[in-house]
Amino acid sequence: MITVEKIGQGTYFEDAFKLSFKYDPVTVGKVKELAQRRYLPEEKAWEIPAYELPNLVNKVGINNIKSDDAVLGALKTKEIEDRREATQERLRNIKPSIPFDFTTAPLPHQIEAFNYGLERNALLIGDEQGLGKTKESIDIVVARKRELCKCLIVCGVNSVKYNWEAEIRTHSKEKSVMIDDRTMDQRVQSLNSWLKGAEYFAIINIESLRNEDMQDAIYAGVKEGFIGAIIVDEIHKAKNGSSQQGKALRMLRSPVRIGLSGTPMNKAEDLWNILTWLGVEKRSFYSFRNTYCIMGGYGGYKVVGHKNLESLNAELNKVMIRRKKEEVLDLPPKVYHTEFVELTRKQQILYRDIKQGIVEQLEDILQSVNPLSCTLRLRQLTGGLFTEDNPKLDRIKDMLEEEIIPNGNKAIIFSQWESITSVYLEALRAYNPIYITGKVTPEERQKEVDRFQTDPECKLAIGTIGAMGTGLTLNKASYVFFVDKLWNSGENAQAEDRAHRIGTAGTVNVISMVAKGSVDEGVEEYLLENKELFDRVVDGKGSKADVRSILNKLLKI
Repeated sequence: MITVEKIGQGTYFEDAFKLSFKYDPVTVGKVKELAQRRYLPEEKAWEIPAYELPNLVNKVGINNIKSDDAVLGALKTKEIEDRREATQERLRNIKPSIPFDFTTAPLPHQIEAFNYGLERNALLIGDEQGLGKTKESIDIVVARKRELCKCLIVCGVNSVKYNWEAEIRTHSKEKSVMIDDRTMDQRVQSLNSWLKGAEYFAIINIESLRNEDMQDAIYAGVKEGFIGAIIVDEIHKAKNGSSQQGKALRMLRSPVRIGLSGTPMNKAEDLWNILTWLGVEKRSFYSFRNTYCIMGGYGGYKVVGHKNLESLNAELNKVMIRRKKEEVLDLPPKVYHTEFVELTRKQQILYRDIKQGIVEQLEDILQSVNPLSCTLRLRQLTGGLFTEDNPKLDRIKDMLEEEIIPNGNKAIIFSQWESITSVYLEALRAYNPIYITGKVTPEERQKEVDRFQTDPECKLAIGTIGAMGTGLTLNKASYVFFVDKLWNSGENAQAEDRAHRIGTAGTVNVISMVAKGSVDEGVEEYLLENKELFDRVVDGKGSKADVRSILNKLLKI
C-alpha cells in the first residue's frame, strides 16, 4: 500500500506529491519506472509531480493507493474515464465473428466475450457481477455445439445450479439435466444417463467432484468424446490446489474449459490451481509460488509479498477477459436477478409442518379478511426466522465478501419485517451498516443516510421496506437485495429506486432472494407475470376462486 500525500511546493517539483510505503523491491521498481521521480533519503520517501499520478495508478492500481478523499476521488475518476474510453473504442461497431442465432440479443461487451471464447479452448471470464458471465458462456458453448457434443456445468456454490437451469432456458434452446440426486451412486447413474441422452447441458455442484466414482465417470465421458466442454462457475471456490475439490478440478480435462469468477483474486498463490486447470501453467505449486511470492515470517513459510507480477499478468491475459460495470456503457439502468437458495433439512421439516396446518384450515382461511396472511410464517421461515439456519443470509454474505465489497461497491438489504432485518444487522456488523426501521426517527434516518452516502467504511444499508423504501436517497449503492417482498409490486419498485436516483453513477443490480420449492417462488412469479390477479386479491377485490388459485400456487397444492 502506497500512501500519497499532497505537499504542494516540493524539493524537486512545484506541484508535488510524496509517496511513502513499507520497503518492497517490487513497489520500488514500479516507482522507478515513472519518468519523473526523486528519492527523499531523510524521509525514506519519494517525490513525484502531479502529472505522474495517473501513471502511478496504471502501474500499481488504485486499490494499492492510500490518500485523502479528494486525491483518491480524482484518481479514480481519471482511471475510470481512461478505462471506459478504451473499452468503448474497443467495442465500437463490434460484431460476432461467426454467424450465430442468439436466443437473447447480446450487448456489445457480451459479443466481445463471445468472440474471445470462440478463439480459445481455455477461458477465464472475470466480468463483474451483472455483466452476464452466464449468458456469455452459454452462447460460446452453444455456438460450438457441433464440435463439443455436450457441456458439463460445475457450480462452485450449490444453490446456483437453479440459476443455471433458468439461464439455460432463457438464453438457449437447449435442454439441461440437474444432477443432484440424494446419493452419490444415484448422481453417477444420472451423469451416465445424461451422456447417453439428448440433453446438451448437465449441471452438478462442485462438492460432487470429491467422489472418486464421479471423477471416474466424468473422466470417461471426456475420454470417450461426450463431454467436450466444462464450465466451472465461481471457480475461485477451487483455488486451493491441495483441497479435494481443488485436486478434482485439475482432473476435468475436457477439450474446452471455461472458468467464471467475478471475485478479484489479488494473491498470486490463489491463481496456480485455476491456471493449471486452464492449461497455461505447467509448473508445480512450489515452483509457481517461488516465482511470484516473497516468502518470510517464522521459518520462511508465509507469503509476505509478491514479485514478477508483470510475468504473471502476461500469463493470465492469455486466457482472461474482465470488464467492470463502470467501463461498460451499454448496460440498462437496472439489472434484475433471482438468486436461489436451498432450505436446510431442519427448515424443510418445519416448513412442511407449517404448510400442513395451513392446508388443513384452508376453507376457513378463504373466508378471512386477509387470506394471504396465512403464508406469513412460511415467508419468515425462508428469511431466517424460527431456526438458526439461514441460507439466504449465507449467500448474501458470500456475495458481499467475495465480489461486491472487493470491487468497491455498496449494497442495500430490504425485508418487510424488522424481526428479519435485525438478524441481518447482527450478522453483518463488520460492514458498518446503517439501519433504518419504523423505530428510527426521521432525524436519525437522515443521519444514517448521510453516513451511508459519505462514509467509505459504511458498506451496507439494512432496513425495512416500509421505513427505508420511500423518500430516501441511497444512490451510493450498486446492489439491492430483497430478502422478501411486499405483495404490492409498486412499493417494491419504490424501494429499489432508493439506489436508482438522480446522480446514480451506474447500473443498479436488483437481486431477489428465493428459497427453492417454497412460497417465495410463487410470490416472485405473481409479482412478475400475474400482477393483475395478485393486485386484485391484495386489494380485497378478488373472488374466492381467485384467492384459492393464488394460495394453491403459493403453497404448491
